[in-house]
Amino acid sequence: MSRTTRGRHAPERRCLGCGARAPKAALARFTAAPGEGGHLLVRDDASRLVGRGLYVCRRPECFEAAVRRRAFVRGARLAGGLTIDPGLGDGLRDEG
Repeated sequence: MSRTTRGRHAPERRCLGCGARAPKAALARFTAAPGEGGHLLVRDDASRLVGRGLYVCRRPECFEAAVRRRAFVRGARLAGGLTIDPGLGDGLRDEG
């Protein structure tokens, strides 16, 4: 089969909240941005910020589960702390 006749592979990622696998484009991407006294979790809709991508479903429940399970902290693999604004999950509600 030639390259042009095969379907393109869509990269998948696992949601840190519920554990479901989904196409990367269907998930919300976050990353740990350096800040004063540690790192801050920020939303990266354009997938342009440097750092390890941390993905959750576009549902507030998944964001809250990832925070509660400390999945963002573990996924970021940072030696220092990670500050998470709980309001970040509220913005996911509009995109459902």
